[in-house]
Amino acid sequence: MKNEEIKKGEIVIYKAKGGPIIDVRLQQDTVWLTQKEMALLFDKDLRTVNEHIKNIYQEKELDIKSTIRKFRIVQKEGQRTVERDIDCFNLDAIISVGYRVNSKRGTQFRIWATNVLRRHLVDGYTINEKRLKAQQSKILELQETVRLLGNLALLESVSDEAKGIVQIISEYTRALNLLDDYDHQKLIVPKGTKKAKYKLTYEESRSIIEQMKKKFRDSALVGQEKDKSFQGSIGAIYQTFDGKDVYPTIEDKAAHLLYFVTKNHSFIDGNKRIAAALFVCFLQRTGILLCKDGSKRIDDNALVALTLMIAASKPSEKDIMIKVILNLISQAESKRSVGRSVRRIIPGT
Repeated sequence: MKNEEIKKGEIVIYKAKGGPIIDVRLQQDTVWLTQKEMALLFDKDLRTVNEHIKNIYQEKELDIKSTIRKFRIVQKEGQRTVERDIDCFNLDAIISVGYRVNSKRGTQFRIWATNVLRRHLVDGYTINEKRLKAQQSKILELQETVRLLGNLALLESVSDEAKGIVQIISEYTRALNLLDDYDHQKLIVPKGTKKAKYKLTYEESRSIIEQMKKKFRDSALVGQEKDKSFQGSIGAIYQTFDGKDVYPTIEDKAAHLLYFVTKNHSFIDGNKRIAAALFVCFLQRTGILLCKDGSKRIDDNALVALTLMIAASKPSEKDIMIKVILNLISQAESKRSVGRSVRRIIPGT
């Protein structure tokens, strides 16, 4: 390892009852000891520790590459102080040796390690569970407060300004609920628009890309296809099974179009911009780009955030990404209606 990497690590101390004090290297979310330090830790000779390590790897109990690292260590050799690259073993290897050695200190270490793991698994879980319950309780309290405030806004004696504030709080509560559902994996697929005469084709998609390139004066690499996967992305949103559309609504198709074009990375350059442009054009040509008041259903910042979020997501997170897009599309109209009522109640907004 590089010296600068070593400096970033931390040193923790383990002390056995009646045994030596050992400085333990803490780095890359684990601890590291040399063979000599393990011999000192378990009160066994170096040859015995080496034999255990050899058997661990021969029996394929652990993987060598992931459990051994070289550290540059300063040590005394006779009268000289020298620096050498020494093999160090991580916590997995240390525990494996600790459960093999037959010594009093080995037993002490096993008891210590077992207790630490138990506290981590049991106490750590309990703490996290309490934290989650507390957060959920706060959200429920907020929702109940908003409900009560909503009732308050219906009273004639309440001023127009107070009613406007209540409306604003209610509007932000929708966003809080969406975030809470996302955290607890409770997002549902909202109902969408079933019918659409428009169908996006590969040829039209290429035309949209060329228009985008001219507008932004992009290089020849933007939109240059690496393979046939882009055609597959377009075709995928219209695939059927047993005579029925796999993605039955306009919103479904739009969300999957944005996801597939972003994730398939079909172009040498410009993948995210092309995905966003096609998504917007698809919404426009299917008639759901704008809300009833003429505002964008998904604004510029949301479009950028969605595209970047998809690009950074794991393949296993596809379903949750799609649900986020669908929820943002479906909630846009109701959010706009609240905004309009707020502007009617509060002068100057």
